[in-house]
Amino acid sequence: MNSTFRRTLAFVGRYKGRSFLAVLLGFLTIGANIGLMGASGYLIAKAALRPETVLLVWVPIVGVRFFGLSRGVFRYLERLASHDVTFRVLADLRTWIYTRIEPRGTVLLEDRRSGDVLGSVVSDVNELQNFYLRVLSPPLVAVLAALLGIGIVAWWDIRFGLILAVMLVLGGVAVPALSHLAGRRRGQETAACRGELYANANDLIMGLPELLVYGRAEEAAARVEADQRRLSALQKGQNRTAAVASGLMVACTQAAMWLMLLAAIPLVAAQALSGIALPVLAMVALASFEAVAPLPQTFQQFGGIMAAAERLFKLADAGGPEAPSASAASAAAQPLPEAGFAIHVERMAFRYGPSEPAALDGISFGLPMGRRVAVVGESGAGKSSLLQVLLKLRPYEAGSVQLAGQELAALPEEAVRDRFAVVSQHVQLFNESVRDNLLLASPEATDEEIEQAAKAAQIHDTIMNLPEGYDTLIGEWGSRLSGGERQRLGLARALLRNAPVLLFDEPTAGLDSVTEEAFLRQAEEVAFPGKSVLWITHKLTGLERMDHILVLKNGQIVERGTHEELLHMQGEYWRLFRLQQAEAVWQETRG
Repeated sequence: MNSTFRRTLAFVGRYKGRSFLAVLLGFLTIGANIGLMGASGYLIAKAALRPETVLLVWVPIVGVRFFGLSRGVFRYLERLASHDVTFRVLADLRTWIYTRIEPRGTVLLEDRRSGDVLGSVVSDVNELQNFYLRVLSPPLVAVLAALLGIGIVAWWDIRFGLILAVMLVLGGVAVPALSHLAGRRRGQETAACRGELYANANDLIMGLPELLVYGRAEEAAARVEADQRRLSALQKGQNRTAAVASGLMVACTQAAMWLMLLAAIPLVAAQALSGIALPVLAMVALASFEAVAPLPQTFQQFGGIMAAAERLFKLADAGGPEAPSASAASAAAQPLPEAGFAIHVERMAFRYGPSEPAALDGISFGLPMGRRVAVVGESGAGKSSLLQVLLKLRPYEAGSVQLAGQELAALPEEAVRDRFAVVSQHVQLFNESVRDNLLLASPEATDEEIEQAAKAAQIHDTIMNLPEGYDTLIGEWGSRLSGGERQRLGLARALLRNAPVLLFDEPTAGLDSVTEEAFLRQAEEVAFPGKSVLWITHKLTGLERMDHILVLKNGQIVERGTHEELLHMQGEYWRLFRLQQAEAVWQETRG
C-alpha cells in the first residue's frame, strides 16, 4: 500500500507548484468563510445593541462584503487550480500506462482478458482522478484551516481553542477513521467488481455472434447483470457509510458550537468576556468544520482509490521492468536507412518464458534487399514467433538479428516497426470509414495516394460501390466486407505505408482458392517489385513465386531451397505439399 501510494504521489509531484497553489486557494476559501461567519456574528450582535451611528458597524459591514465576495472568487480559483492539476495528472497517467503496455500488448493478453485490461486503463484511471481532489488536497487544507479557526477562538480564551481542537480532532480524525475502517474492504471489492464487470461486458459484446449461435447469450448477459447488481450493492453500502459519517460530522459540528457557548456564557456573566463574542465564537466554530467535512469521504474512498492504483500498476509492471526509452535505446545505434535494407539472422533462439521450451532454436537466414523469402511449416512450428521477434514484440535470448547491419536489440521499437508493413491473417479493421482505416498506415497521405494504393490492391472499385465510397463505415473488423476484400484492404494499407519490407502473416488463410489466387497475383504485381518480402504461411500455394523457402519444424529450420528444389528432396516440404494436394482433391470431390 505504501509503495502504491508513493508511486501515485509521484504523478502529482510533477506539479508541486500548481498543487500548492490549489491547496493555498482552498485554505483561503475556508478562511474567507470563517471570516464571513465571524464578521456576520459580530455585525448582528453589534447591530442588536442599536449603535448611535452606522459608522460604529462600518468595519464589520465592509468585512462581511469583503469575505462574502472573496469566498466566491477563491472557491472558483480553487476549483480551477485543483481540476487543472487533476486533469494534468490523468493525462500523464493515461499516456504513461499506454506507453508501458503498448510494447507488451502481445504478452498482456496471454494471461488477461481484454475486458480486464480495458477496465484498468479506463475505469481505474478514472478512479484515480479522485486521488488529488479527495485524498491529497482535503487533509492539507483541513490542517491549515483548523489551525486558523483554533487560533481565532483561542485569541479570546485558550479554553475555547482547546474545545474546538478536540472537536475538530473527533470530526476530522475519529469519524474519518471509522469511515475508512468501514469502507476499506468495500472499496477494494468495488474496484475488483468494476474490473470484472468490464471484462464480462467486453466478452459479451465481442463474442455475441458465437454466444447467439450456441444459445449462451442469455447466460452471458445474466453474468453481466449479476456483476452490475453486486457493484450496485457495494456502492449502496459505500453511500450508507458516507451518510452515517456525514451525520456524525454534523453532530460534531453542533456539539462544538454548543460546547463553545456553554464555556463562554459563564465568562460573559462574570463580565470577563463581551457578550458580542458569543455569536462570533459560535459562528467561527461552525465555519471551521467546513475544513474537515470532506475528510470522512477521503478516508472512505482511500481504499478503493489505492486498490485501483494497485491494479493499474500491476498491469503496467506486467511483462518485466520498464523498457528503456527510444532515445536511450538508440543512443548507440545509427539511423536506419529509409530505403530497403537487408535482414540477417544468425543462430537466433527465442522462448516465451524461462521454463518454456524453445519456440525458435538456432534460426539462421538472410533476407537481402529486394528478395522474396517464404517461411512455411505446420501450426506451432514457430512461424508467428519469428514474426514477433522481427517486429520487436518479443526479445530473443540468443544469437543475432541485424537490420541494415545493426543489432535489433539496440534499435528503438518505433524505428524498427517503421520499416515494416504487415498484412496479417486477420486484418485489424475498425468501425470507421475506409479512409480512416487506410490512414492508419500513413496519417499524412493525400486522397490521391489513398486511391492509388486502393487501385493497386484492386479494391478501389469495391470501395466506390459502397454507399458513401471511401467515407463508408465498414463495421467492427470490417464486417461489411468479404474475407477477400478485407485482405485486399489490408494490402492497400501496406502499400500506402510504403515500407521497404513487407511481412505477410498467413495472408490467404480462410480464403477460397479463386480469391487466394487473385490475391497472390495482385501481391506479386503491385507489392513485390522493389520490396523485400517475408511470406509466412502454412499453405504452399503460389510459393513458386518465392526466391527462397525455409521449412520450420519444432522451432528449427529443417529444409531450405526453392520450390522445385524442395520438392525434389522429397522431405518435409514435399510431405506437406502432398498432404495439401490430397486435401484439395478431397474438397473438390466433396463439392
